[in-house]
Amino acid sequence: MNHYKKIISTSCLALLLTPTLSSADEAESITVTANRMAQTADETLASVSVITRKDIETSQSQEVIDLLRLQAGIDVARTGGPGADTSVFLRGTNSNSTLVLIDGVRASSATSGSFAWQSMSTSDIDRIEIVRGPRAAQYGSDAIGGVIQIFTRKNKSLQVHAQAGSYNSQLLEAGIGGGDKVKYSINASAKNTDGFSSINEKDTFGSYNPDDDGFKNRSLSASLDWSITDKTEFTIKGWDSRGNKEYDDGSVPANNKTENGTMDIRLTNQTMPNWKQTFSMGGALDYIEDTSSRSSQITTNRFMADWQNDFTIGLNHMATIGISTLHEKVDSYNRINQTTVYNESTSNNALFALWQSTIGINNLNISARVDDYESFGTHSTGQIAWGIQAGKKSRFTASLGTAFKAPSLNELYHPGYGGLYGGNPDLKPEESITAELGAHYSPDKRQNLGLNIYRTKVDNLIAYSSITPHNVENINEAQINGLEFLYSFKTGPWVLSTNFTLQKAINNSTKSDLLRRPRQKFNVELRHSFGTKGDLGLTWNYVGPREDFGATLDSYNLVDFSGSYLVIKSLRLEARIENLLDEDYEHAYSYNTPGRSFYAGIRYTLGK
Repeated sequence: MNHYKKIISTSCLALLLTPTLSSADEAESITVTANRMAQTADETLASVSVITRKDIETSQSQEVIDLLRLQAGIDVARTGGPGADTSVFLRGTNSNSTLVLIDGVRASSATSGSFAWQSMSTSDIDRIEIVRGPRAAQYGSDAIGGVIQIFTRKNKSLQVHAQAGSYNSQLLEAGIGGGDKVKYSINASAKNTDGFSSINEKDTFGSYNPDDDGFKNRSLSASLDWSITDKTEFTIKGWDSRGNKEYDDGSVPANNKTENGTMDIRLTNQTMPNWKQTFSMGGALDYIEDTSSRSSQITTNRFMADWQNDFTIGLNHMATIGISTLHEKVDSYNRINQTTVYNESTSNNALFALWQSTIGINNLNISARVDDYESFGTHSTGQIAWGIQAGKKSRFTASLGTAFKAPSLNELYHPGYGGLYGGNPDLKPEESITAELGAHYSPDKRQNLGLNIYRTKVDNLIAYSSITPHNVENINEAQINGLEFLYSFKTGPWVLSTNFTLQKAINNSTKSDLLRRPRQKFNVELRHSFGTKGDLGLTWNYVGPREDFGATLDSYNLVDFSGSYLVIKSLRLEARIENLLDEDYEHAYSYNTPGRSFYAGIRYTLGK
């Protein structure tokens, strides 16, 4: 309780100093991730943010983490330059405790449990939906911190975009789309950069090499939407990304070749006026080939299928019932001695149900799910959320939910290294419970203000034991207390969006902060529009001190500037300066980050 008093008093001080929140239109944004159906953000009774295609093009960001780091409750860390391993922490939870979906398909690796954020180009993204807080009762494993769903690009006409800049970077993307009853979209991109040295001289493991570490990436996304009848729709979406990333391994040349991809096939049918069915099948591939002195090859394949039924009951009630199945397989291969490290698989079947009601000024959401894993048995999760509309300007919410993270295939079956640091087939899933209070206030159509306070407790955290042979065990527990404060203001051509996050993420076993998660974070975005002619924007990202392996990382401030100008119809010039103040900072100890960087580009969109 004392910690929450401190959080509230600090946020009030921040509010006096400067305003703080998201887009003024966010409450009316249509989302599908929170409760597995199309709803406004208010109807979900969850803390939801949406990054649109327009937001992406306006920001000119090449990296997904540059979009995510400006969102409330999200921290990022990258071990080097573009293409390097990237971690995203949602609400202070571990990077593998956020469910990542691409077009509804689970995209995280079945071995590491984390998504390869470096493989996703912003060129392939139509929009990103972020749901903060547990969603295991809707989706199953991994959604302890929340869900981040990426929807791939939907081109409506011909578009071409080229950009070049610092570190000898080049980006080229092109796409086309159209159709009426049958809509199609194809988008391709290519990115090259010489980069910079991933590691600096502070490295203590002998990996430092001052040469530049480059990155190449090629990606392709495509979709087909066919309205078979007025009541039946067929959709197929695919995404594939292939990269080559150099990294430091002492004086030995080293690089990773990667391939990541997803495929989603979906049939939706309005069977009866009050009954809608959705059948979906999806697959995901995660492949990495390491050509260093530890040369290896790891291939992960995933297959999943869902059958979801949505029932409308009267005017104010809706029920959802569905079943889900999942199968994951990994093949880990040692390229040096040409032997299989391990080859294992696991499967899961699940039943889920949701009930949503509106009774006067009250909204109630109840959800539950039962998962039956081949590796550890049955696990149940549930969530209840209540919202009340206090007049036309205010809304209050409260929720309580449980979640879990199933052990990854590495954690279950990896044989280790020389008998050390191996997996454990007897692992239990990590379990969490989260309580949250939220408030939203809109004094007028120009302003939007929100406040979320939450507490998450995680038990059975999976970590390496301190006792030889140091195999993984359920040995830790964590507690995360947090507050998110958001504010937006729009007047004429000006838009101000800000958010402020306070969190205390503690490992209860050691009483120390969880690594790479700051206790304070603050973002401001100020943008001025010149109508169809162009725009100017400035963002400020403050991140407080964080603990890392053997060090405390200093706080830092990143300021970015961007602008665009419409030269002639359909043709736009763009420019962006990243790290305008040339801040010297670290995401992770002994790993370099980019200095002041300049980028310029040209964008052609037919019909705009």
